[in-house]
Amino acid sequence: MGDSFQIIVDKDVSAEDAPRLAGQVREWLVARRIIEPELTDSALGSPGHRPGAAHTEALKTPDSSAFLGLATNGLAIDVGRTVFFTIGGELTCRACGAQVEPEDEWTEAVDAWYEGDDGVMFACPECRQPERLTEWSGRFPWGFGKLGFKFWNWPPLSERFVQEVAEKLGHRIVVVRGKL
Repeated sequence: MGDSFQIIVDKDVSAEDAPRLAGQVREWLVARRIIEPELTDSALGSPGHRPGAAHTEALKTPDSSAFLGLATNGLAIDVGRTVFFTIGGELTCRACGAQVEPEDEWTEAVDAWYEGDDGVMFACPECRQPERLTEWSGRFPWGFGKLGFKFWNWPPLSERFVQEVAEKLGHRIVVVRGKL
């Protein structure tokens, strides 16, 4: 069966502002009762916040509460330079539309970004047009940022909710979805 995740990644937040924004969005989610205030072991690999009484306000389909019985159903908030991704999937070149499978050159560019090069470029293997690594997108986009909100095993989040989080952050976001 496996565990699924949806991550709302802030693409533009600075390392200095990430902890403050993480706290503000966390408090907003607690006040709206979308998450519980206490940290628990409800997220994989880090502490998380269990769904709150009003968690359905964040969901695409409000009656999707079967995940509440799962041990892993929390929201983990990741602060710090992180590459958020799912295994497999293709990226799309904005210049030529080619579908690109991440391979060795992509991995080298990702490593450079992770090491601190925010401006690293990646050239499309088809048309050779360079694009900032962080601007590549596709059906299964990668998120490069210093703040991410990882919802473990939640049903699909509503577009309205994702937009509200983006407005709270005040930055561009990308949503990364996947399954382990």
